[in-house]
Amino acid sequence: MYTNDLSANVLVYGQKKCNWCGAASAQMTRNGYPNPADRIWYSQLDLWNTIQLHNSTVPADAPWATDPHGLTGCLQSLNNPAGVDWEEFAKPSANALLFEILYWMDRRSYPTPTLINRGGHWVVIVGYVTDVQPVSGSHPALQAITINDPEPHNVGTTSTFSAAQWSAGPWNGSVMYSGTWLNKYVAVIEPPIQAGSVEMPSVRRTGETLLSPPQAAGFANRWIRQFELVRKPKYAFLADERTVAGPPLLVQEGIGPRPLAETPYYYIVPFGFSHDFAEGGSQLTRGVVLVNAFDGAFEEVTAFGQPIRYLSRREALAVVASVLHRDYRQLKDMEATLRFEPGEITHIRAYPFWEIKLRDRSVYVDQTGKLYGKFLPSIPGD
Repeated sequence: MYTNDLSANVLVYGQKKCNWCGAASAQMTRNGYPNPADRIWYSQLDLWNTIQLHNSTVPADAPWATDPHGLTGCLQSLNNPAGVDWEEFAKPSANALLFEILYWMDRRSYPTPTLINRGGHWVVIVGYVTDVQPVSGSHPALQAITINDPEPHNVGTTSTFSAAQWSAGPWNGSVMYSGTWLNKYVAVIEPPIQAGSVEMPSVRRTGETLLSPPQAAGFANRWIRQFELVRKPKYAFLADERTVAGPPLLVQEGIGPRPLAETPYYYIVPFGFSHDFAEGGSQLTRGVVLVNAFDGAFEEVTAFGQPIRYLSRREALAVVASVLHRDYRQLKDMEATLRFEPGEITHIRAYPFWEIKLRDRSVYVDQTGKLYGKFLPSIPGD
């Protein structure tokens, strides 16, 4: 087993605006260089403006918030030490691009901005576990991968995915937006290419029978122990004597009706300090473990940049009732489901939204209580 963990060097910054994931990723990257003397903090506004100067001007590439040209040009134009050279890589093979990322992170110890959710969102890869060191001529098998994600807005997260979940979730397909990067996997890497390939396992995420919430909590605690998550600084809070688990939350992936056997489900098992409460008395969450809702397999562990709270079903219905100028009790029997689908509302599996089915349509409520009249896909590079 070979581990490369840069997460201690790279601070988490939440994106300040809904389309600034590229700017926040640049901020984390530039302030996360391996030599502390080389780290520089830039504001997201300055980075956003620099990205816009470098975004592609090809008409077919519009309208990206931050495209790969823009992020590469931004990082390259900043005050860099001698020998630092950021380059854009777009490959049709996920395995080939991942080898380049892991190889140069091992050689140079720089974090790597990467597109996920089929081009919808920028994150920064800050660590990984493989079976062997990713050196020239090797064929490593990915075990786990860690990213800094600038969502939720103004908060940010650090998440470690199993290799199978990385492949099935954030990297489940190439860029889907027309133009230069269509059907490519994309990262901004320091420095040049080293050809090779990484093996990534696949996973079946559907089933016939859902686990109960207590069973999900049991699996989460098993993975905390088995993977020694508390030894990683970002997840060390799990070992604190004040840490308590909250009720597991069942999340359905995708929107629209689908049979159980064709729909991925997962449980979010939240953890927070026993004394941390939000206004109104609800428990605050510092991090979560995500498990497959059918077999309990480990999928992800996420630490939030600051404690968050999850919106209850009643609160989500109350948001809708207020907008419709109706009493909450008139909606209490409406179907309300926690869901995740990457798009305008969220890119974070640990931060899903509520779907409330009204008589003639569905509406959506995010974890901050914001109402969406319809589900919209991401602006690319958002």
